[in-house]
Amino acid sequence: MMDLSIVILHHGSPKEVTANLEALRHVILPEKTEVFVVNNGRAGANAKIPFERNLKFDLKFYEIPNKGYPQGNNYAMKMARGKALCILNPDIQVEKNTFKVLLDYLNNHKRVGIVGPRLYYPDGQVQDNYRNFPRGFDLIVKRTGLLRKIFAKRMRHYLMWDKDPYETEAVDWLTGAFQIYSRKCWDNIGPKDERFFLFMSDVDVCRKAWKKGYEVHFVGDAQALHNDERLSAGGVVDFFKKRTLRLHVKDAVHYYLKYLGKRLPKKCPSASM
Repeated sequence: MMDLSIVILHHGSPKEVTANLEALRHVILPEKTEVFVVNNGRAGANAKIPFERNLKFDLKFYEIPNKGYPQGNNYAMKMARGKALCILNPDIQVEKNTFKVLLDYLNNHKRVGIVGPRLYYPDGQVQDNYRNFPRGFDLIVKRTGLLRKIFAKRMRHYLMWDKDPYETEAVDWLTGAFQIYSRKCWDNIGPKDERFFLFMSDVDVCRKAWKKGYEVHFVGDAQALHNDERLSAGGVVDFFKKRTLRLHVKDAVHYYLKYLGKRLPKKCPSASM
């Protein structure tokens, strides 16, 4: 059995994956680590990624049809043998101690099933990769300038504007750019719901974790660089011009219908707010 399995799913992004793998070469990893690079778009992109034989992890490449983000991650997760399982976006570059801090934390907190680090943009700005579970029309408000002003208090709650990004604590959910699961947790909540295509599966999987009794924690002592393209960014006008934004709306509708009339998990942080 492996100590750690890392899944890097990309959509024909060899440059990003190359930078990701280069960073992994210089970090502290468990002795038995395997990395799955899965390309689900632009056939042949994996061939453009330099293959380094003298790696400290077992590296495997796969090319599959694009049937969505959850399906691509599930494809590799079925083969993963790690005691801990990581979903790592190709545009993430980890630092030397990132995995060590996260895995130590996961091993030392038995009730925790999912952990994630602080992410920051190339300009140094900290990313809000932690959120409270969305309610009602939070996602619509978030992308509408006027509504954001009217419902500023609502946005402050949903986006956790008052949270200290250097403080480690339980959160409702972590964005899917970088998540590590304990094997026990994943086996109880996985696989990802493939009815989502690109967005909201990270919210869904964290909600299932809380429901099953596993906590989700943001670990402020670990950090990684995120060259985020902000695929879902945009306002109402952009809806008609941007396919990714339309996909986000479609996936959000599926999420709300899935949990329509259902209460939040009792122990998640926002349930008592």
